[in-house]
Amino acid sequence: MQSEGWWNAPIAHAARFANRLLRSLTDMTVRPAEPSHRAELLRLRRALWPDCSEEMHAREMANYFTDGSGQTIFVVARPSGSLAGFAEFSVRDRVDGSFSNRVAYLEGWFVEADLRGSGWGRRLVEAGERWARAQGLTELASDTELDNVAGQRAHVALGFRETFRQVHFLKPLN
Repeated sequence: MQSEGWWNAPIAHAARFANRLLRSLTDMTVRPAEPSHRAELLRLRRALWPDCSEEMHAREMANYFTDGSGQTIFVVARPSGSLAGFAEFSVRDRVDGSFSNRVAYLEGWFVEADLRGSGWGRRLVEAGERWARAQGLTELASDTELDNVAGQRAHVALGFRETFRQVHFLKPLN
């Protein structure tokens, strides 16, 4: 005969799992990226921009780690040391829909699927907002693909307003 309370075992197991999950989430941090994060950042950048060449990834990442570049990256660091997300910010001279001459720009924003919807994307953007204010900037702009409805919703949820919808073109001049 089983001992009294055997039916509580699944509940106890679920509670232990939830406690471990909460501890791991609270042990994660949002912080500025460091050069030692390059390999992990490259892994996340490939997930966000799979069509970007390795050369372009390398060039853009090098720019972010150059002092005085006017750019920064914030990351979500897991307790294991791996990264779970990132947000890249720059300063642009002109942004459509802005009234400022210089505007902070959210160049890229990615959170791994297992953490989406848990506030880490918001924390990344808030870190960028603090960085932008420290630069004396008063607006933050961003963009997303026309078919990225989830990305559009995430922007709106953080207080962004849509300014334009357009398709960009580029022609090489040989």
